[in-house]
Amino acid sequence: MIKISRSLISVLILIAFSSAMAQPLPGDLYKEYLWHNASGDCYGALRVGGSLDYQLIEKADNYQGDGMISPPFLVDLEHAIKAELVVEKMLCHEGTEGLRVSINGKEPVRLPEPAHIPKPQSSYAHHFNTIVPVEVADLKQGTGNTFQFEVDTAGHWWPQNLVYGMILRVYYDPSTLEERGIVQAVEGGVLGLENRIKVGIPADQKVEKVDLVGFYDGADLEGDGLYRQWHYSYHKCQIYNHIGTITKAPYTLNWNTEWIPDQKEKVRLAAFVHQTDGYIYMTEPVSNLELKRPGISVELCKPYQRPKGWFTRKGEFSERFQIKGNLDKAVEAKMVSRTWSPGYFNGIYINDFLVFTKEGPKYDYFEHHIPLEELHSLQEGENILKTGKTPMYSGVMVHGVEVQWPGIMLLIKYNTQQTNPLIH
Repeated sequence: MIKISRSLISVLILIAFSSAMAQPLPGDLYKEYLWHNASGDCYGALRVGGSLDYQLIEKADNYQGDGMISPPFLVDLEHAIKAELVVEKMLCHEGTEGLRVSINGKEPVRLPEPAHIPKPQSSYAHHFNTIVPVEVADLKQGTGNTFQFEVDTAGHWWPQNLVYGMILRVYYDPSTLEERGIVQAVEGGVLGLENRIKVGIPADQKVEKVDLVGFYDGADLEGDGLYRQWHYSYHKCQIYNHIGTITKAPYTLNWNTEWIPDQKEKVRLAAFVHQTDGYIYMTEPVSNLELKRPGISVELCKPYQRPKGWFTRKGEFSERFQIKGNLDKAVEAKMVSRTWSPGYFNGIYINDFLVFTKEGPKYDYFEHHIPLEELHSLQEGENILKTGKTPMYSGVMVHGVEVQWPGIMLLIKYNTQQTNPLIH
């Protein structure tokens, strides 16, 4: 039997067919074919837009013109049962709609918008991995597959989305392959502050790496408007914001949960096992894990009244968040968000206290984990967070910062055993 404790969690594996679409689920077996625009504009993005766009597009890798990409995929369709295209999309020009893709000259398919962002989603800067189903019959075995992107161009001064990468994911019938192990039901267990996690993989398996993921309530760094979900994302086709990647047997890692928010519901853990023959499968999850950290509490303050068009070149913008904890016991806090071109920040203010000036690049994506050096800017109840207007540089208007959905989140860590005498 699997023993679940604060020090060790083991996951054993079973291949089981899942017919659901939209992202890998426990038991799925698949391969991934990756493309990103390594030499493209904006530090590796493909611009998809109107006429102003394509004067720069020749920088794109495997680009054939007019939004057409022909990546050097060697697609394996033997025993394929379904497929999907994962597109890392960033809405960077407000009001741009209709991002769609034509695969091998077929009728263009519109990529889904994030369902948990208010409509119209084009009013909000956002950056997430959208997934569109692909008919297996529309794909070609081996090379020669093409992908053509376009957006609506009518009535917009410069319609544009950025595509930072795409993953063609082809699923296979697991019954065609040998079972890779067994799964044992887990009815409970405890996660603490420090956890040693082991993914139990049979010794005869040839494994390249294992990506460990968790299902819990946490900061929305996927940008899809969900806080409770399997937490991981892709940037330029590389997984990140997951628990961690393991590349060597015995496939163990340490997970520190010091910034995971307190959980009302149980946590689940699973793994993506990448085999050396290119197949990937998602393990059955270890479920019903309770998060217990004596003396420590973490609060996630989720923004609301988040403005449309949060582009700092246009002016000041503000959001609000609630603090429910006792700030006398707060010991640390940090702001978590995703932006584009944060080198043009002109300050973040909480309740009119300047708490941050700027960090990060210009004209590129960035993820922020900004510690609050002083906690006196915070107050119990409602708080107002504001960004300053990006000024002109030498009299010239510059790009400014795009604060992406859901806005700027705040994590607060409390010492629940004693009052902190430094906080008043």
